[in-house]
Amino acid sequence: MKGKAWKGIALAAALMMCFGVPVTASALELKQVSIAGAGTAGTFYIMAAGIADLFGKQLGVNSVAEVTAGSVENVKLLDSKRVELGVMQVDVMQNALAGKAQFKAPVDMVAIAPLYPNVIQIVTLKDSPINSFSDLKGKRISVGSPGSGILATNQIILETMGMTLDDIQPQYLSFAETTNAFRDGSVDAAIVNTAAPAPWVVDLETSHAVKLIELSKEEIEKFTGKFGHFVSAEIPKEAYKSLEKDVPTFAVWITLSGRGDLPEQDVYDMTKTIFEHTDFLKGIHSVGSYITLENVSKIASLPFHPGAVKFYAEKGIDVSPKK
Repeated sequence: MKGKAWKGIALAAALMMCFGVPVTASALELKQVSIAGAGTAGTFYIMAAGIADLFGKQLGVNSVAEVTAGSVENVKLLDSKRVELGVMQVDVMQNALAGKAQFKAPVDMVAIAPLYPNVIQIVTLKDSPINSFSDLKGKRISVGSPGSGILATNQIILETMGMTLDDIQPQYLSFAETTNAFRDGSVDAAIVNTAAPAPWVVDLETSHAVKLIELSKEEIEKFTGKFGHFVSAEIPKEAYKSLEKDVPTFAVWITLSGRGDLPEQDVYDMTKTIFEHTDFLKGIHSVGSYITLENVSKIASLPFHPGAVKFYAEKGIDVSPKK
């Protein structure tokens, strides 16, 4: 992934120039920390690049963000030891730990820190006749690229709403590809779970007004009542210039995870560095405001790395394995 890693280095350099985090000598046993993100137009990659930059400046380690397809591929990259850390959805990680869904055997990985909630966003153009979830039937819908957590979650969303991929015309597109597809008229809507505001939607709004489809209270409860990793949420009208009011929906939490075999002291230092520099991460993207000690409880269903357990214990938070 040399080419992909180089993109992470380039973005990290740009962030360094903008935010100026001081450089220190290497404090880790690890010689390099690669963080699997997603496509460059998404928040996964933006936050992975910001954290990589932070580790490079504060811990003196060569740290890069990797361009990937998203959560599912990130699990596989961790499992094959091609990266040290990965950004992923909690539901995808739970499936990987249990060897379910896309994963044929349990994967050895652990949680390190909560990042932010990914909100479900059903996006279409302002003048589209699509006004409800049921209106998606038979339409050309962007459902995420192969290997992404978005695609995995969308299959659950459709099933829970009484539909399957066969009931729509699925388009397996990345965020950037979805923006282009809206512009050339080759897609009718997109179902994505990502932070709001999503950079690709903001980009789309520079040429086309959009609307987000609301979910009813009953529709939201189909998910929050059945799945422990889904929580009710709202997309604030301030997120996008096209919105006239808040949009009710639900969300799934995103975690920074790592391999189980990473050195305990290294993970302790990385976890400590994240929480001591949350202002820097807020400057990378507004979702950095969700990286708080209070939100550790949002991913408490996951097993944590011993290094993270040690750091949280010092802060009075018990995430040690339950007997």
